[in-house]
Amino acid sequence: MKDDFKSFIKCVLNSYSQIFFSDNKVFSVLLIIVSFADIYAGMAGLMSVIITNLTGLFLGFDKRVINKGIYGFNSLLVGLCLGINFSPGLILTIIIILAAVLTLFIAVSLQGVIGKYGLPYLSIPFLIGAWILTLATRNMTFLGISERGIFTINELYSVGGNPMVQLYDWWNNLGIIKPLKIYFISLGAILFQYNVLSGIIIAVGLLYYSRISFTLSLLGFSTAYFFYDLVGASISEMNYSYIGFNYILTSIALGGFFLIPSFRSYLWTILLVPIVALLTLSFSTIFTTVVLPVYSLPFNLIVLLFLYVLKFRIKTSKRLSEVVIQQNSPEKNLYSFHN
Repeated sequence: MKDDFKSFIKCVLNSYSQIFFSDNKVFSVLLIIVSFADIYAGMAGLMSVIITNLTGLFLGFDKRVINKGIYGFNSLLVGLCLGINFSPGLILTIIIILAAVLTLFIAVSLQGVIGKYGLPYLSIPFLIGAWILTLATRNMTFLGISERGIFTINELYSVGGNPMVQLYDWWNNLGIIKPLKIYFISLGAILFQYNVLSGIIIAVGLLYYSRISFTLSLLGFSTAYFFYDLVGASISEMNYSYIGFNYILTSIALGGFFLIPSFRSYLWTILLVPIVALLTLSFSTIFTTVVLPVYSLPFNLIVLLFLYVLKFRIKTSKRLSEVVIQQNSPEKNLYSFHN
């Protein structure tokens, strides 16, 4: 019984860190703290993770996959999305439970469909689940839209009084250069927390987990930032629509997680990030017509497309090698490859 409890705690923690392709417990705890920056969103995310993993265990899915958090992280993102956008209550709780089960079914199905090609399903279950719920909730008159983001100052004052408001203003008015500020906000946006402090905490956790992943996150974001400036696209869009995380996740995924970190993997990251930017700009225009967020769609498409294309190589290259035995750490993957 004690071992089962420890195993379940492990799968809950990994459901958070798996968003950044990690299984580091310290990083997981930091991400949980960030998710509770908005307490209702944090509770919704945690509830989704617990329901998903319990359902997976109840249905008899592979415990090793569940313990790695591979099923849980997509439901976590859907739960955070619902928790941040809607007011807490019985209706929302019911929706979160249904959404968690639906996202699990989508994840398991995609594992069977694209898994046979040796491809990960990344955050596609989150995308499908979030879009379905976003469209469905438009017809739910008893589900209240959250106004917490509108009256943030009032909420902070009710929690911690004037000192809390002053602390909030201090963080938002830090003398950080614009690109770095957008980078931090983009990191926080991965967990639906649109503030600098959340991004800084995530960056610290990312650096603790993997220096390679941290440098890749900076490389991916910087490449996108300069590309936007080069082609004359609106850089402010990266700030206000919180799409910068697409470039960060793409860089981490291809630069050092699914591929062995190398000079060539870094070069391909620099080449592919502008393509992600093109897709992001294109999809943003299309999705505006149906009033749906793009979320992580560009990241998913480019990573899957590139990994799939590599499988058609006649000769595999040691300078651009895929990870065979995944150890959830770019450093460990690199060490194993050289030894």
